[in-house]
Amino acid sequence: MYIIGQISSSNTTKNGTNWNETASHARRRALHHHHGSPLGHRHAPQPNRRAVEGPTQCGPGQPCKDGSCCNKDGKCGFKEAQCGLDVCLSNCDAKAMCGIDSANGAAQCGLKLCCSFYGWCGTEDVHCKDPEPQFGKTPCQEGYGSCSISEPPSCGKGSGSSAGRRVAYYQGWNTRERQCDKVSPKQINTAGLSHLFYAFVFFHPTTFEIMPMTEADIPLYKEFTDLKSNDLQTWVAIGGWSFNDPEAETRTAFSDMVVTRANRAAFIKSLMTFMDTYGFQGVDIDWEYPADPERGGRPQDTDNLVLLMKEMRAAFGTRYGLSIVLAPDYWYLRGFKPAAMQEYVDFMGFMSYDLHGPWDTDVLTLGSVVRPQTDITEIDKGLTPLWFDGVDPSKINMGIAYYGRSYKLTDPDCGHMGCSFVAGKGGAPGACTNSPGVMSNREIRQLITDENITPILNETAMVKYFTYGGDSWIGYDDDETYAMKQGLYVSP
Repeated sequence: MYIIGQISSSNTTKNGTNWNETASHARRRALHHHHGSPLGHRHAPQPNRRAVEGPTQCGPGQPCKDGSCCNKDGKCGFKEAQCGLDVCLSNCDAKAMCGIDSANGAAQCGLKLCCSFYGWCGTEDVHCKDPEPQFGKTPCQEGYGSCSISEPPSCGKGSGSSAGRRVAYYQGWNTRERQCDKVSPKQINTAGLSHLFYAFVFFHPTTFEIMPMTEADIPLYKEFTDLKSNDLQTWVAIGGWSFNDPEAETRTAFSDMVVTRANRAAFIKSLMTFMDTYGFQGVDIDWEYPADPERGGRPQDTDNLVLLMKEMRAAFGTRYGLSIVLAPDYWYLRGFKPAAMQEYVDFMGFMSYDLHGPWDTDVLTLGSVVRPQTDITEIDKGLTPLWFDGVDPSKINMGIAYYGRSYKLTDPDCGHMGCSFVAGKGGAPGACTNSPGVMSNREIRQLITDENITPILNETAMVKYFTYGGDSWIGYDDDETYAMKQGLYVSP
């Protein structure tokens, strides 16, 4: 497994480091402008359709947090005992994620996960086995996915599974929108990187021809690709979070493009011309997310995306590189078929960041509770569906964040993980990124120095955090936590 890095100016990182920071993986809904937050991008889990840890209960005026039916006894679920007309109080038309109680009784679990008796896709005993074997009445539903647990792959030192691939994204708009710490392509510190991605370019929603995110990006392309060397490839990333925003003209562009062979061919032809024109050596497909109707997707996207990858590889041969990003949240990840795509791509980027943020307020099963965005225990769980699907771990890049996510605390005296934050409110912004809820690592380091802060390390989550400005909390990664995470997944 490999690491996705981020970009910094040449004066912000140690010489020879593999970890850079200026441009993050910018694929999240805008916090204050139209095309993405200054750093990072949120995965925005569905607010009403996530499994709840432990028993779920409900009542009049208190619907089930997981979006299931609520019956008169205060129980949640998708069975007739909860959804029947004579017993149901709310969400009575809800359908299970999988199994006999799903829409038309036909929905299977993506990536070959197990479908539990109660209609949830998952990877644990409660999904893959009968959680009450003494009664034998709640078994895994056969035929809707697997009913056995897939063990995660393992590799030891010297296995050669880590070949030193280091990928980083550069945000073109940082040169226009940051208040300070702006970095032009020629200022990027490329030390230790094997691949550098320009984020982002778009494509036309009806002709499917490549177009710039904004005209101001065009002068940066050649300056960016001039960084290529024998050790560094310069690629372009297409799409991003804002490309599929509900209000965007390009909301259904990916879905419309992949639906026919002719449309896919038009896209591929234009892309190859674009890469030749500006000197890009490969492309990263950043579709957020296929098959999700909230993001302009259709059910057939999942299979059509595999066809796109196959046809891109056939057209590219070995002339251009090809990669694709994968969602860390199963709600979105189930719209992909990673195992089916892996033979066509050079690698796949797993977006293991932005797992939490101020948007958690809108997720009923999470709420306004302080959580770090890169908790390794959650990342590890998020990777598990890939192993069920049969993905080769050497094809996976683990994403890392060179920025922190912050919250405005409800009680300034409660400044640890698990405390509450003001609904939807991010912490005080940094001077350069200038956006509540996020701060670059450079700003974090400066804040620690200026306010003589002693950060707290949570060894279980492998993250650091501290409070600042009276009522703000921020969680982030640094060299120590990067090394901890890398030690789990990267064999020398």
